[in-house]
Amino acid sequence: MIKFLIHRPIAVLMAFTASFIIGLVTYYTLPISLLPDIAIPEITVQVSAANTSARELENTIVKPLRQQLIQVSTLKDIQSESRDGAGIIRLSFEYGTNTNLAFIEVNEKIDAAMSYLPKDVSRPKVVKASATDIPVFHLNLTLKKDSAYGSTQQQSFLELCEFAESVIKRRIEQLPEVAMVDVTGILEQQLQIVPDKDKMGIMGLTIEDIESVLSTNNVEPGSMTVRDGYYEYNIKFSTLLRTAEDVENIYLRKEGRIMQLKDFCRIHIIPVKERGMAVSNGKRAVTLAVIKQADENMDQMKKALAGTMGHFQRVYPDIDFSISRNQTELLDYTIYNLKENLSLGFLFICLIAVLFLGDVKSPLVIGISMFVSIVSCFTLFYLFNMSLNIISLAGLILALGMMIDSSIVVTENISQYRERGYSLRRACIVGTNEVITPMLSSSLTTIAVFIPLIFMSGIAGAIFFDQAFAVTVGLMVSYFTGIILLPVLYYLVYRTGVRTRKWRWLSFKFNNPIKDRTLFRMYDGGIDWVFSHKTLSVLFCLISVPFCVFFFFFIDKERMPTVEESELMVRIDWNENIHVDENKRRIDELFKELSAQTLEQTASIGHQDFILNRERELSSSEAELYFRTETSKEIAPLKQKVHQKLTDSYPNAVVSFFPPETVFEKLFVTGEPDVVAEFYARDKTEAPRAEAIRKVELELGQRAGVVPIGIAFENQLNLSIDKGKLLLYRISYNELYRMLKTAFRENSVTMLHSYQQYLPISVAGDEKTVNDVLQETLIQTLPDNKGEIAYVPLRELITVAPTEDLKSITAGRNGEYVPFHFYGVKHAEELIKEAKQVAQDTGDWDTGFSGSFFSNKEMLDELVIILLVSLLLMYFILAAQFESFLQPLLVLVEIPIDVAFALMLLWLCGYTLNLMSAIGLIVTCGIVINDSILKLDAINELRKSGMPLVESIHEAGRRRLRPIIMTSLTTVFAMVPLLFSSDLGSELQKPLSVAMIGTMLVGTAVSLFIVPLLYWFIYRKKHA
Repeated sequence: MIKFLIHRPIAVLMAFTASFIIGLVTYYTLPISLLPDIAIPEITVQVSAANTSARELENTIVKPLRQQLIQVSTLKDIQSESRDGAGIIRLSFEYGTNTNLAFIEVNEKIDAAMSYLPKDVSRPKVVKASATDIPVFHLNLTLKKDSAYGSTQQQSFLELCEFAESVIKRRIEQLPEVAMVDVTGILEQQLQIVPDKDKMGIMGLTIEDIESVLSTNNVEPGSMTVRDGYYEYNIKFSTLLRTAEDVENIYLRKEGRIMQLKDFCRIHIIPVKERGMAVSNGKRAVTLAVIKQADENMDQMKKALAGTMGHFQRVYPDIDFSISRNQTELLDYTIYNLKENLSLGFLFICLIAVLFLGDVKSPLVIGISMFVSIVSCFTLFYLFNMSLNIISLAGLILALGMMIDSSIVVTENISQYRERGYSLRRACIVGTNEVITPMLSSSLTTIAVFIPLIFMSGIAGAIFFDQAFAVTVGLMVSYFTGIILLPVLYYLVYRTGVRTRKWRWLSFKFNNPIKDRTLFRMYDGGIDWVFSHKTLSVLFCLISVPFCVFFFFFIDKERMPTVEESELMVRIDWNENIHVDENKRRIDELFKELSAQTLEQTASIGHQDFILNRERELSSSEAELYFRTETSKEIAPLKQKVHQKLTDSYPNAVVSFFPPETVFEKLFVTGEPDVVAEFYARDKTEAPRAEAIRKVELELGQRAGVVPIGIAFENQLNLSIDKGKLLLYRISYNELYRMLKTAFRENSVTMLHSYQQYLPISVAGDEKTVNDVLQETLIQTLPDNKGEIAYVPLRELITVAPTEDLKSITAGRNGEYVPFHFYGVKHAEELIKEAKQVAQDTGDWDTGFSGSFFSNKEMLDELVIILLVSLLLMYFILAAQFESFLQPLLVLVEIPIDVAFALMLLWLCGYTLNLMSAIGLIVTCGIVINDSILKLDAINELRKSGMPLVESIHEAGRRRLRPIIMTSLTTVFAMVPLLFSSDLGSELQKPLSVAMIGTMLVGTAVSLFIVPLLYWFIYRKKHA
């Protein structure tokens, strides 16, 4: 075939030129994203039940739903969390589950459960998790005239809220790249009716009378069509309340008297009772979360939004527009750096080729072949609907060092035949034909390593499908380029015979006999030393196996490498019954103190209005803070200062730190606790007491040496109504309930239909404390036999008792439990043992455990199995090539040696054994044996020609010395740029790079010196 191609060089060039052009065109049409588009196997069920306590919500709604949903097929785990007024159930599925079908099944189970839930419960909302629902960035709108950490002018902020919803939100949603804009921080309004109790008492009116007249005057019966001669009219009956004046002018009759509401009530529009707010850099803000269309290009979206934002800033100079949590910057920075690393790796490889091959023509041929291979890969990316993301680009960088191996081997082999006196044409044909089979075996052994990685369970397997695809495509394209295009290019370039004085100088400098003799002399010296110290060399091989096992268990392990970030999220539960205003005051105090250390500060204080919020709602006594610093090194001191400040000033506060929500974090859950100790109460008839839980928490912290994240409690007031006195005093329970809701300003009656805006109408009393309400409020009795009524103070009917309970109730497959979250655990087994002992000592608890420690262990066990499968595949491929059952073992025996020293290098560099470094070890095992394959193949060929064993070993080493060293160095230098970058993609790949570099350096020495010795041990008797 090669002979045929050499005779038709123009046809070959035209075919590869066409392939290059197509690849170049498809490169600019490939979608660009941060990570591959993967369906997250998670569904969330959100339960809402106003005025329902956490305990009642758990027992009457969440628990029945959980028991129903646990039957959903392919369910991996289920967890629920119940709080006052709201609950959330998270369902996790096995990866590969069709989430669309699971979504339908979950809805069917909820429909089935609705029949035995309380009748007034609204249907739970089901949300299917999607990476595309994560906001691309948050746009914060603040007033320029507001001062940081000061008060906000209410009317101006109300106008900003209306402007944000009616103008900014709609304008951004008109962009084709934007799916929706989610808004929080809006200050809403309500129409409040405050009755005059004295006038109501004189007129004999009750709260029920006000509610009744509001309802009857705020109805819309509908419309009818009537005929009037030749015409037909649509007649509408409109009795809706639309303005505050409409409410004031409502008439009502009581005991023969006609009056209006304004006669005994104060009616005005005010802001609603605030449950939450958003803050940006010390100012109150309206925050808009911008969400991208699933199939749109991030780069195009960024350009469209930049134009829109510039327009807003010019037209509305009184408003500050600031962007936080910007994932477009992360994408741009990461993709740019990875592309730069790809270019640098290519440049380093070309320099190595120039140094070792000695002239410029050979590196030119190799460079052209490589460039064509890389660009041609993009065509296959396009055909298989793959995107350019941090995984696929890292796969190309990983493949880069391997892709050049084929070109180097072919070029070097052709050069050797030319040095033996072969003609240019014959050298190209014979040199290429000779290495077709070993090169194919080398490529297949490397690909064989990646194939099992695709079958990893969970999202990790799906993620690294892109990496495996990129490496496989790169290797196969470079293989065919190396055996088809490269010999043709070599023939055409060297046939010209052009050699200037400049090229002659380079040729003498880099390819002179002195250099070759030095390289060969070093190799001969090394091989002679190994053969003269056979016992020591064999002992080195034997020791490396237990050394490898030792380091595997000794080195720290985690799921994903720690990625340095300049962003930090802090969740604070003050663990006190404070209102939103006090919450904001504390946050302002913290922000002001940390303003010099941060570039950006935002906060979500209390309840947020995001529609797509899949997490649990924040209560009035909780806040979620976001900080951005100039460098990642400032995050650790900032975290320490935040924790110190909060624990000193507010010792009851529960503080937790976690990374911002990104696509990467959503997929890999890097903020998961190391260990979660789940304590199940044995007594199912009584809720766990706060004192008992605090005692367990203290005991765990003392015995385990690691303090768990505190459990949040809330203080409650239990109002007990004396039913006997209600009967004695002839008081309606419903009227008492209305009176309490009105006094506590929670009595929402109906809606004011103000054209484009609906405002709630509430009946409220004057602002008072709980004690003042009970002491000063009088309730009207029902008429007695004589028609007389009386007034009774609420304190005679109600008693108040303070209680304490868990703020949130957590449950899973095995029912309700108390979770203790541990972070920074060094010895997880000891902690688990101590936690079991604490539970056993009390005698009141059963235990269960979860967390990243278990998922990491499961993942690493799976990687060990994958390594064994990869070794088996490589053995079969090598046995087919060498037609021997023994020689493949010679090649594979170097793997434990290489892995042992790579693990030691990882430990010395401060890295852990994680998914990326483990993949680096597995992948390099497939790469590094290529050197041994080339050498053994050359030894076998020389022995077949009749050369003695020892001489064959020496001669094969000389022939393959430069290709082996060059291919190893090119693989190493392709990884080097990743070590000096700090973007997300490079941070992820650094452990992989270190593992590969360590394995390649040791593996090259083993291939050159140890494998020939083992070969000699096996075959020496046949040549004795």
